[in-house]
Amino acid sequence: MKPPATNGQGPVVFLDRDGVVNRPPPDGSWVFSWDEFHFADGALDALRRLHEAGFVSVVVTNQSCVGRGLLDRTVVDDIHQKMTEAVERAGGCLAAVYVCPHVDADACRCRKPRPGMIEQAAADLGVDPATGYLIGDSERDIACGAAMGCTTYIVERPDKPPRESTSADHEVFDLAEAVDAILANEGSATR
Repeated sequence: MKPPATNGQGPVVFLDRDGVVNRPPPDGSWVFSWDEFHFADGALDALRRLHEAGFVSVVVTNQSCVGRGLLDRTVVDDIHQKMTEAVERAGGCLAAVYVCPHVDADACRCRKPRPGMIEQAAADLGVDPATGYLIGDSERDIACGAAMGCTTYIVERPDKPPRESTSADHEVFDLAEAVDAILANEGSATR
């Protein structure tokens, strides 16, 4: 299903899923069902605030569990449908969810750090990534957003040691802190 055009709404925010929107699964694992999906602390409120401020929120997520044969794509799509509905019930809105089901060896255009999912979102939704933001929890996410001109925010993972360095424009504790910074930045830009 093709997502609706956004008709010139506010800037776009691209969001990684695991570790940003929801709590990350253990290293080397995936979220295999809706029962295993748990929103990160403050994520629903942060998504509501983005929506109320007129932002277009888009999830871009690598899910190689599909390409590895560990999970059927229909299960991933069901998780995303339920995630989208929960965000809407909380007052937020996800304009679209883009999934790369491939593994690195497939050398596809959509697997982050390649920017194919953002390119597709820009075409489908009529948004300009170069005036938008990307929030992720890995250097793959950051490289993807940077390739499209996004201002990038990297979320520190509480289950991992602090990074020695990052190529992200900003480091944040969680999605809520990133949204605080984005809203403050956009507010100061319009003054």
